[in-house]
Amino acid sequence: MKKTKVKTIDDQVNSIKKSLINRYDINEEFVDRVYNDIKEKYGDIICQNYMLSSFDDNVIITYKIILTICLNFEFDSDIFEIVSFSDEYIDNFVQRVVSQVIYSDLSELSVQTSGVINHPVLQILMSISGLIKYRTTLVDAQNLRRTKRTDYMPILILIKEAMDSLDATLNLIAQGTYSQAMTIYRLYLEQIITVMAILKNQHLIKKYVEHQKLAERYAKDTSDSEIMKLIEEKKIPPRDIKSYLSYGWIEGMEGFDELPKARYSIKVMSKLSDTTNIYELYASSTNYVHMNFLLTGINWNKVINETIETIYATIIGMIINYKGLAKYNFVYKNMDLANELDNIFSLYESILKNKGMDYNVLRLKTA
Repeated sequence: MKKTKVKTIDDQVNSIKKSLINRYDINEEFVDRVYNDIKEKYGDIICQNYMLSSFDDNVIITYKIILTICLNFEFDSDIFEIVSFSDEYIDNFVQRVVSQVIYSDLSELSVQTSGVINHPVLQILMSISGLIKYRTTLVDAQNLRRTKRTDYMPILILIKEAMDSLDATLNLIAQGTYSQAMTIYRLYLEQIITVMAILKNQHLIKKYVEHQKLAERYAKDTSDSEIMKLIEEKKIPPRDIKSYLSYGWIEGMEGFDELPKARYSIKVMSKLSDTTNIYELYASSTNYVHMNFLLTGINWNKVINETIETIYATIIGMIINYKGLAKYNFVYKNMDLANELDNIFSLYESILKNKGMDYNVLRLKTA
């Protein structure tokens, strides 16, 4: 009976492997070597993570592992001409696959088995996004209130919104709907600039909330007497009322009083928070939002590669700032996700250096 069970499991594993090998045109010996290395060196970790009694107990996990091998092989194939299949390369490849299999659970869907999101670059970004959303929603609000005796919920809500925008951008990129992706991407950059500004000026959280409420009240009633009185006292010209209501809180940022003229805008906010480089990308993305380039020949591969690079840089910044805020080190099940991000993007940069910015690194096959 036991032999029959083992044979059935082996048959299932072989069936899954054959199917994926045919789809991805990958060397079977390579798959076997990596799979067996994972089973031998990391079998206990996989079993513990998924509560399995033995490594091959769950067909879905087996599929996930072999598919992750195939996806990473396809990703790496762009640089095979400049790398060798050394033991060191195989060891790094095995570690990468194991990490991806485990941290992919941080996303709201199992990204390897998604029909849309199945690329290692998109996977790590969405996994970190999922972790940040989990922390902001269920963990750090109470921790921060207890340790710093301040309500950080407004900034945590804004961070979660930014991560939702990031997820939407990556999903749209994966589906090839690039114009729509750039629209959400612009929103993401605006949210990131605001997050960075508030994280660097945490004493302004209450002021930020006050102005959010003022903007909401004005949207409902443009003749609100209290708002009109405030506008008169501040001598805000009619054309700047909405800008002041949205961004008036930046008056409390260091350097605002030294500006030659008071301007309430995201551009000034970015200048005062040292995120001008992000603002320039935000401003540039407006061309896609307003369809200025719709009827011109856009090199979408280059645009998307530049977009992914920017997202990578902003996520690194988010990790650094979130560590400072919540004292969370982004280690998940003994895996340093910041290091995982660096590892994947070092490969991404190697591919772009080898193939050029016009290359479609994010070509995807349906999982």
